[in-house]
Amino acid sequence: MSTLSDEELAYFSDVFAPEDDSTDNSLAKHSLSVATEIPQVLAHILGNAKLTLLAEISYYQLWFPLTLKQDDLGQFSPQLGVPEVIDMRGGERSWRLEHVKNIKVMDNDSAKYVEVLSLSSSGMTIKVPQELNAKMPHLTQLILPNGVHLDMVFEPVRTENGIMAAKISAEGESREMLRQFLFSEHKAKYSHLYKNINR
Repeated sequence: MSTLSDEELAYFSDVFAPEDDSTDNSLAKHSLSVATEIPQVLAHILGNAKLTLLAEISYYQLWFPLTLKQDDLGQFSPQLGVPEVIDMRGGERSWRLEHVKNIKVMDNDSAKYVEVLSLSSSGMTIKVPQELNAKMPHLTQLILPNGVHLDMVFEPVRTENGIMAAKISAEGESREMLRQFLFSEHKAKYSHLYKNINR
């Protein structure tokens, strides 16, 4: 972990400041730090981020890719990317959206649609059609409820009772859009955790 100067961190002091410091409820407590070393489990998800801003909200860690740009006057302009949401209950893992609706995967080889049952930025579970090869990685398109198509590769991990668990990997813009979708879903599902955060 590394800290920035007071001037650099001043920008962040208002971003995630709780409105009421008197609350002793652990679900409402937030903390903020800047990291120069990204945990190995997040490195492939966050891409080439060199700095991250870590916000802790209840049982969740939000890892924001952070870039600092300096203008002509030497002033720093921090730019936050879309965060990766990590669920800390039972170990570190990407937060998983359960009971998803209107999300499908189209296998590029068979051009068949597959129903997605759960989704995170690093994995998913799907209903397995019989014609799907459960042994090899697949190039697919993830189709979000708003109709956006994201290119990704999924690699089967295990199949049981017609349900496959798979690792997924998306690059570039597809990775950003997936992270944005999951972050929006997390904020909607746990809006009570975000209501005391000034943005």
